[in-house]
Amino acid sequence: MLRFLRPLVLFAAAAGLTAAAVPAAPAQVKDKKDDKTKVDPKAAEVGTIEVYQAKDGWRFKVVVDGKAIAIGTVGQDTKADALKVVEALKATMAKGKVEVIDDKKK
Repeated sequence: MLRFLRPLVLFAAAAGLTAAAVPAAPAQVKDKKDDKTKVDPKAAEVGTIEVYQAKDGWRFKVVVDGKAIAIGTVGQDTKADALKVVEALKATMAKGKVEVIDDKKK
């Protein structure tokens, strides 16, 4: 029994000494004026539409904060055709209404 108890007591003592010897670091105090991590919510919503050539033709993708949030699923034959699709998308997003479709499975 002592054979199993001695290592346990030794481990607990070493952990206690280590915890007592390491001082706790105080938290850093930040000035509210210097906080540059805040992002304007309106600025975060604005992204870009990138038009690029893929293997099957010209495509587009909507990029916000470095992440693609929408991608054209059909490759267009010419760059001009892809730009027309982008203009139609922009017009729809500016004036179109949002419809939520509830797909209820029976």
